[in-house]
Amino acid sequence: MKFTLHQLYVFGMVARHKSMTEAAQHLHMTQPAVSIQIKKLQEAVDIPLIEVVGRKLYLTEAGERLYEAYKNIDLELESFEAVTSQLKGGLKGSLNVSCASTAKYFLPYLLGEFQKRYPEVQISLKVTNRNEVIHHLSQNEYDLGILTQIPNDDSIDSIPFLENPLVMGAPPEHSLSGEKKVSTEQLTEEPFVFRELGSGTRMVMESYFKENGMNVSPIMELGMNEAVKQAIMAGIGLSLISKLSLENELNLNKISILNVPDFPMMTHWHMLYKKDKRLTPVTQNFISFLQENNIEKYLP
Repeated sequence: MKFTLHQLYVFGMVARHKSMTEAAQHLHMTQPAVSIQIKKLQEAVDIPLIEVVGRKLYLTEAGERLYEAYKNIDLELESFEAVTSQLKGGLKGSLNVSCASTAKYFLPYLLGEFQKRYPEVQISLKVTNRNEVIHHLSQNEYDLGILTQIPNDDSIDSIPFLENPLVMGAPPEHSLSGEKKVSTEQLTEEPFVFRELGSGTRMVMESYFKENGMNVSPIMELGMNEAVKQAIMAGIGLSLISKLSLENELNLNKISILNVPDFPMMTHWHMLYKKDKRLTPVTQNFISFLQENNIEKYLP
C-alpha cells in the first residue's frame, strides 16, 4: 500500500467539504486533478473510499476510517510545524475557529490582535449557528468553538472568557422606550421576535419568560442576529439581544434598550474544545490570549 501525503491531503479536503468542487477551490486545483488524486489513492488502498449518490458525495466505511486517520496525521504535522517554528523563535501554524453568529461582532477584533502578535499564524473563522458549532467540534473539524450556552456533552470542555450582556431591544419610538421601569406584565402584552430553535439567546429568553410566568409566543423566528435587529427597527417586535452587537444601532439611535428589572442579563462567551483533542501550540497560545485580564480593551 503506497500513497503520498499529497493524495491523503486532497482526500482530507474532499472528505471535509463533501464535494470535489469545493475541495478543488480550497486546494487551488482543477476538479479533474482532484479526481485523479482520489482515484490513485483508492487504487493504492484497493478499496472504495467515496461514493456519489445523485449529486451528493458520501464516505464509505473505509473512507470514514481514513478520514479519521488523516485528521490525526494532519494534527501531528501541524503540531510539529508549530514546535519547530517556536524553536526558531516564532509561532507558526493554523487556527480554525467556529463561532455562533453573534460572536462576529467581537471575535474578529480578538483574532486580529492575536495575529498581530503572531503574524505567521493562519486563521480561519467559520460563522454559523450553535448546532453547527457543536457538530464541527464533535467531528474534530475545528480547533475551537465559541458559544454562550455550553452543550450538555461530556466530551467537550469549556472556558468562559468574555461577559455577554443581554438586553431587551425596542425601536426608539416604542411606547416603552424611555420608561424608568418596564414590568413583566407590560412585556407580556408586546409581540416578540425570537431567534431560531437551538440558539443560545433563545434558550436564555425562553428561560426568562418561564421563570417569570410569562406566556409569550414569537410573532416571528429569525435565524441570524442581524435579521433580529432589522425586525426590531422595523417595529415588528421586541427581542432579547446581545449588547455587544448593538454599538452602531445605539450610536445612531436606531434601537433603544428597555429598562427591565434584572437586565442586562449577564451571560458569558465560552471557548470550547474536545477533551480528548491534543491542542496545538497555536491553539494553546490563543486560549491563553483569551484568558488575559481586560481583554475587552481590544474591542471597539
